[in-house]
Amino acid sequence: MNIVGAGLSGLIAAHIWPNAKVYEIANGPLEQHKALLRFRSDVVAKVTGIEFKKVKVRKGIFDNGRFCEPTIALSNQYSKKCLGRIEPERSIWNLEPAIRFIAPDDLYQQLVDNCGSRIEWGADYQFQREVCISTIPLPVLIQKVSPSYLHINFNKSPITVQRFYIPNCDAYQTVYFPTPTHSVYRASITGDILIVEHADILYGDWIADVERAFAITMSYCSPLGEVEQKYGKIAPINEGQRKSIIFDMSRRFGIYSLGRFATWRNILLDDVVGDAAVIKRLMRGDHYDLYKESNK
Repeated sequence: MNIVGAGLSGLIAAHIWPNAKVYEIANGPLEQHKALLRFRSDVVAKVTGIEFKKVKVRKGIFDNGRFCEPTIALSNQYSKKCLGRIEPERSIWNLEPAIRFIAPDDLYQQLVDNCGSRIEWGADYQFQREVCISTIPLPVLIQKVSPSYLHINFNKSPITVQRFYIPNCDAYQTVYFPTPTHSVYRASITGDILIVEHADILYGDWIADVERAFAITMSYCSPLGEVEQKYGKIAPINEGQRKSIIFDMSRRFGIYSLGRFATWRNILLDDVVGDAAVIKRLMRGDHYDLYKESNK
């Protein structure tokens, strides 16, 4: 078994298939995911053997200098800020306190260390009709193996993520910022780390809003770095078309897509474990099983 891509999804898959070889085009470990990372269950912790922390997260919406309840207008405003278009059922609708599991800040490096020599860095994997797991973005896979789908428009929006250390802090909170006057769409405190996520490039007086929302002073916080994530937010494509592509990749080329960008749907890393179990079952089945699963 081969796994293509050594991002978080690929490295989790490598723990599920402990004898698999992992191929990564980057020349070495490169953690690109610095945005908010919380898990809804401890299933990834159990699969990887890495200890997570169980916490309660509080959430709120901050707009025009005050906290408010979600509305259709705010949801649409938030969607346009994140994606440049209106999409339904954004996370801003759910403000209920939630139990989440927090991975250690060095999760990526621990996953890399666990896999060790099974990862081949600097490898431009050539798909050759052999069974494999692909965690690379679906539009990239299409370019490599099936140009007939190149006409499909995969809309995505890059994000910029800043991280800061907050002294004397141990909280778990998220604030959504639908306002169009600055670039921050979401900011979160995870323990003593402030994670500020911007819609593409930085603009506007976002510092004042973040300070007011969390009652903190940014000048007392220590910067921990900034990174741009090319695949920050993705917009759905036609669901029937998406399923057809993934089915076709598996049926014709033996490529099983796993992970958010590989399947081009907004899922959490928790879902990777469940999806991997489905893939294992499909590998033991036939094309009819694959067709039924792809059309659920």
